[in-house]
Amino acid sequence: MASNPLPAELAAQAESIVNTLTQTDYQYNGFIDAEAGIYDCDCNQFVACVLEGLAANHYALIPKESKQPLPRAFEYYLYFSGLGTRTGGWRQIMRLADARRGDVLAWELPLVKGQDTGHVVLVGDTPEEIEDGVWSVRVYDSADKPHFEDTREDGTSGVGSGFIRFEVDAEGRPTGFMFSPEATVFEVRPIAIGRAEPLG
Repeated sequence: MASNPLPAELAAQAESIVNTLTQTDYQYNGFIDAEAGIYDCDCNQFVACVLEGLAANHYALIPKESKQPLPRAFEYYLYFSGLGTRTGGWRQIMRLADARRGDVLAWELPLVKGQDTGHVVLVGDTPEEIEDGVWSVRVYDSADKPHFEDTREDGTSGVGSGFIRFEVDAEGRPTGFMFSPEATVFEVRPIAIGRAEPLG
């Protein structure tokens, strides 16, 4: 099977942004100036920035609403979860243990006007099981609060990298997440993972 360098390239770009940014804040009315290192944006704007810069044709496959300038977080979840065994641009990764650096992970929240529709991240490293059925995953994202072992300091928001914890079911599929050290229980939500693959 031919190697697929694209996911690693996406992760490397996200990591470079995290390591070199000069200003970041989590906000819905995004402002990104890559030359100046400014990333004031939400999660979907950050992921869109990385995908559009390196994989524009893959990014174009993610559906978006007619009145939205870019896909919202829940649309990544819906698209990946609907792929099944199909390939050709994106492939669904079913088991969290099979996720790899550069995959895109998303979950869906109930649609409420003016609130988050979910969350979308780039996977930073191979997931690690830290206890039975509980996994820790380094991610690159824009978030309103730091994750576990995060580059964002307490009280700061925006683009950064940290670890999100996940529960999995008997088949190894992610079923819930613990977003930050503030959380005391896993939040059960629909979660899907997609991997950018050669277009065909």
